[in-house]
Amino acid sequence: MEEYIKSLNEVLNRLSISLRSNIYSVIDKIANIDVSLFDKEPLKSICNTNLLYIVLTLIWAIIIAIAVKYVLNLYSDIAISKIYFYILKCVVIGIISINSYSICKEIIRINNLLTHIIASSLEETIDSSIEYKFLDDNIDSIDELISSKDKLSLNGVKDGIVCFYMISLLVLLSLRYVIVISCIIISPVMCILLLVPNLNNYFYTYIKVFIYNLLLQNINILILYIPISARTENSVFLPIIIGSIVLIYNVNKKAGSIIYEKKN
Repeated sequence: MEEYIKSLNEVLNRLSISLRSNIYSVIDKIANIDVSLFDKEPLKSICNTNLLYIVLTLIWAIIIAIAVKYVLNLYSDIAISKIYFYILKCVVIGIISINSYSICKEIIRINNLLTHIIASSLEETIDSSIEYKFLDDNIDSIDELISSKDKLSLNGVKDGIVCFYMISLLVLLSLRYVIVISCIIISPVMCILLLVPNLNNYFYTYIKVFIYNLLLQNINILILYIPISARTENSVFLPIIIGSIVLIYNVNKKAGSIIYEKKN
């Protein structure tokens, strides 16, 4: 039995070490989204294209279509004041659509400022930066402590569990990164949906997904603060680290299900 445990530990330890070498640093890079996103591809190119002019053309197409429909249905009970109101609504939404990239950029800037305030306030209480790399360093120190006391400890199994959740978290954070970029790219078109009554709900779902994915980085910092502030030199600290990793994973997993809530 002892040989099986040692072999399992060795295999999982080697797998964990090979995967953990870069995973924490990559997570730290994509965990927080800021306005520098607009200086990178694909946003750098897309924001300088003629997409906004296409959006403006679509808005005018909708206005013309409504005007034609009104002319063809003069015998109906449609009040002319409603047509004027709708045209005014088209102009306002058109202005918002044309400036949607700038609006998204300012929203990200405000959220990043909130992130900086939260992180700075918490870091002052622990005299340490709040980074995912901290988890890796402390897991290694706990491994050494447990191994020195228990030769049959399941460090390999523990490392395998942690590695699984960190890889899953990396996938979720990467997905979040892509979702935020996608939300920015389609923002001009999503604003136009406000002009179509039957499609309004898609715009509100879009806003919900965009804002929630941005706010996730603040929630993650608050959760990550727990193991960093509670660090101690004994094995009791291990469940706190693993519990925090699992909690961050579940919170970020929730972001992916928001899109389907309306359908369900």
